Amino acid sequence: MKIQLSPAELSRISRPVRGQGGFQSLLRKLQKQLDGDLLQVSEADLERLLPYSFEYGQGGFQERTKPTARRSR
Repeated sequence: MKIQLSPAELSRISRPVRGQGGFQSLLRKLQKQLDGDLLQVSEADLERLLPYSFEYGQGGFQERTKPTARRSR
C-alpha cells in the first residue's frame, strides 16, 4: 500500500531516530520506504504500526505516526 503524506506527516516521520527498540527499528524501516512524499507500507508494517500509534498512549514516537487531520476541499 502506498500512502501519500502531508508535509507535516513527512516532516514528523523523517526526523532522526535515536535509541534502540521495536518502535525505533520500525521508524527506521519506514524511513527507508519513503519515495518523496509516498510511503510504501506492507500489511506486516501496518500490523506493527497500528498498535504503536494508537494503543500505547501519548509520546513522542506515537505522535510521529498518527495521521494529520485532513480538510476536505
